[in-house]
Amino acid sequence: MSRTNQTPEPSADDRGVRRRDVRYATVGAVVGVAVIAAVFVGSGRTSSVDGGSAPQMATSGVEARAGLVVEGAHVDLGTVPLDVTVTPTWTITNTSSEVVQLGEPHASVVEGCCPGPLTLSDITLEPGESSVMEFPLQMHAGMDGPHDFDVHVPFGDAADYLTLKVVGNFTG
Repeated sequence: MSRTNQTPEPSADDRGVRRRDVRYATVGAVVGVAVIAAVFVGSGRTSSVDGGSAPQMATSGVEARAGLVVEGAHVDLGTVPLDVTVTPTWTITNTSSEVVQLGEPHASVVEGCCPGPLTLSDITLEPGESSVMEFPLQMHAGMDGPHDFDVHVPFGDAADYLTLKVVGNFTG
């Protein structure tokens, strides 16, 4: 005589309960992920290895030369955790009545090391137009301490330039 392990076929009522339980579990998981995502995105965190949050940047000052204006020309990053990317951003506006050509921006290291890349959204500015410049920075172990950068944006025939400032203390 052979013996088999058979489980009885669930009744229609049992199958309905199981489907409902699976639906509730799925909805619960989706809601849980949405809540976690909302908390993470709403916190202003940037991507980081250690899960640290980005500092609050403080801006001040105006840089104005030959019809180009940048408000918030000085950016103070405060204390920045290592392995966290912070991105100072400036808007360069052409307030003159002439077209202005921006050159390749570059950063000079006053203190610290390793400036990030500088990008401009537009290099040719008609009167009244603006260009957004970004300067992502991330330091890791061995690069900690105070950092001070002068950011230069040449324009016209490149004999003149805007000078912006970024300071911050990267620490672990």
